[in-house]
Amino acid sequence: MHIKRIEIKNWLGIKELMFSPGKFNKVSGDSGTGKTSLVEGLEKLFTNKSRRTEVIQHGEDEAELFVELDDGLQTTRKIRSEKADYLKVKHDSKAVSSTESFLKKLISGDIFRPIEFVQKSAKEQTEIILNMLAIEWTVEDIKSWFGEMPEADYQLHILQILKEIETGYFTERTSINGEINLLRANIEGIKRDLPQNYDGAEWKDVNLQALYKKLSDAEESNNKLDEAVKLIDGLNIRIDDIKQRSANARESKVLEYSRQRETLNSSIKRLDENINDEKTKVDDVSRRINDESIRLDSELEQAIERLKLQYQAKKHSSKESIQQEGEQSAVFINEYKEQLVDKKSTLANIDEHEKKDLEKIEDHEANLITSENEKSGNAQKIIDESVLIDVEPLKESANQAAEMKEYLREWERMNEIIKEKLSPKEARSAELTNKIQKARELPKELLKTASLPVEGLSVDEQGRIRIDDTLIDGLSEGESLEFAFKLAKAQAGELKVICVDGWQNLGSRQQEIIESSKHDDYQYFVLETIDGQDLNIEIVEG
Repeated sequence: MHIKRIEIKNWLGIKELMFSPGKFNKVSGDSGTGKTSLVEGLEKLFTNKSRRTEVIQHGEDEAELFVELDDGLQTTRKIRSEKADYLKVKHDSKAVSSTESFLKKLISGDIFRPIEFVQKSAKEQTEIILNMLAIEWTVEDIKSWFGEMPEADYQLHILQILKEIETGYFTERTSINGEINLLRANIEGIKRDLPQNYDGAEWKDVNLQALYKKLSDAEESNNKLDEAVKLIDGLNIRIDDIKQRSANARESKVLEYSRQRETLNSSIKRLDENINDEKTKVDDVSRRINDESIRLDSELEQAIERLKLQYQAKKHSSKESIQQEGEQSAVFINEYKEQLVDKKSTLANIDEHEKKDLEKIEDHEANLITSENEKSGNAQKIIDESVLIDVEPLKESANQAAEMKEYLREWERMNEIIKEKLSPKEARSAELTNKIQKARELPKELLKTASLPVEGLSVDEQGRIRIDDTLIDGLSEGESLEFAFKLAKAQAGELKVICVDGWQNLGSRQQEIIESSKHDDYQYFVLETIDGQDLNIEIVEG
């Protein structure tokens, strides 16, 4: 199927163009005359894709593209600035539905431009070729292959998708393996700090308290046995000591009561003397009064009359003073007598107190001796019934358990790291390895189901394109151009159109292409830049 007629108005560099192309059409002219506009117009018509933002000629509101094919199909597309675009496809002999998709199927994707293909990067060329490989796949296939929907650009070709999936899994595995190495290093560091062949499970359930209780009981038993031996060995010494201390206590008490007696007797003697002295004073009151009276009478007789009253007053005063002194002495006598009674009573009871205190000392001495004998009896029983225990093995066992238990926390931390972090990451790493392997194997399997568009073309498991075992970016300029034309013919749909830019740069290959076109079923539009020339379309007949 070829293009029979083309009409273009107000499109890019073309104001108005109408012509009926032949099999081989050479479009020539200076830059800006509309050569490329022609090809881009065909692209827009069939694919609705524009390479430029502004496609309507300046000052116009609408651009119109029309193509009639040799089977009678007519297509009109209008691009409008103020209204929605317009598309009409009609055929006299058959109905046309799903217009856009119908047009795209005619050219099997895009209008192929071999020179443009050669000028693309190997990555862009690979993407174009892979899109030509019809490999059927669904989202369910992805889930079935990997058990999930890995992150990838699902607009790409399936081989590129698989490569992205492989790369994603590989990157994740690399990261996880790095974490695994760090965790293993951490675990090895913990192991180095643990005793050799340390097994925390062996020490985890060891009852440290019970071991030290057993050690403590053994030490206590030995201490009791040692104390018992010492008690037996020092019994007589302790009893003699008790007796000596009791004798000292008795002597101290006797001396204490002797001193109390001396003090009391001295007090009694002093009080008796005081009483006698005061009695003497009481008994001598009358005599003293009489003597004083005689003396005063004598004075009175000898004194002048005027002093009589004075002396009488003195007499009376002296009498009262002496009587008061006598009365005071009587009071002192009563007080002294009361004290004397008390002291004599105390003196009478001191012997009884001394006797009781000495009895207490004797009772205390007897009790202590009895207690010592009882202790000695118990000690002898302990000696007879007890065996000296070797505590060193018990101490060594308890200390070892205590030391080993100190490592438990690190041992448990190490096992937690293994269980909670390392094992899941190792499992995930192994899972990723399987997924990576699956992503690497799938292209081989899928390529078996794909029909390759060009003889000699192959796709390796990494999605790289090879031509006769040579990578696409390793082809020579001539090989690359030859391959581009083969690919253009292979990918063409029902509308077998090939567009060639830069015709003037192909040199001797121009004639080769022209000769080749005489023997194929493709329609060519070749674009040639000629300085100073207006747009010209020449139909080269075969």
